[in-house]
Amino acid sequence: MWALLGTIIGGLTGAAGKMLPDRSKQNEAQSRINETEINGAPASALRLWRSFLGWMLTLLFGWEVAGRLIIVPLFFPGWCEHLPPSALNQIMTLLLGMLGMGF
Repeated sequence: MWALLGTIIGGLTGAAGKMLPDRSKQNEAQSRINETEINGAPASALRLWRSFLGWMLTLLFGWEVAGRLIIVPLFFPGWCEHLPPSALNQIMTLLLGMLGMGF
């Protein structure tokens, strides 16, 4: 009985191994494809533009979170009413969209 059960389980394990893909092999193959694409990609203005936009949005995010909410009220309390309205919603929409996290 135990031998029959062992044979059945072994058969199911073997069938599942053939039907389900091996994730580590897929990850290795995808890594090789990504490296080949990066190495073979020409330097383009689009790459520079995206980097510039990413840095600008990061700096704006830092200003809206650290500068506007922490530094200005602590060190320059009279300036708070003279600041323009916050643009954090628009900055977050653009930044998260660039990072592929949705809006």
